[in-house]
Amino acid sequence: MQVIGIKELQTNPGKLTKAFQNHDYLLITKHGQPLGLALPFAEGIMEQGLLPWFAIKGFQSGDLSLGQLSKALGKNQHETIKLLGLLGVPVADYDFAEDLAALEKMLAA
Repeated sequence: MQVIGIKELQTNPGKLTKAFQNHDYLLITKHGQPLGLALPFAEGIMEQGLLPWFAIKGFQSGDLSLGQLSKALGKNQHETIKLLGLLGVPVADYDFAEDLAALEKMLAA
């Protein structure tokens, strides 16, 4: 999620277009206080509904844990992992090369 002030949005509307092209959403603020949300027209919103879509986006960005996502969706973690798989959303996000380098360092010690 990106945050943009209403004045910046007026002077730089391209930021809204760019966010939508990246399938992101914007929290619009006025004097630092939330004013509204700008959402891209996405199939996920239409298929899954607004709350689940937001929760899944929060999970993808790292703002929600798997447990928090499961609770928001009203599912157990197994059902949530299955849903994420159907949607093509990775459950784990790690760098294999980084893990391999750490293992090699441990073995060398």
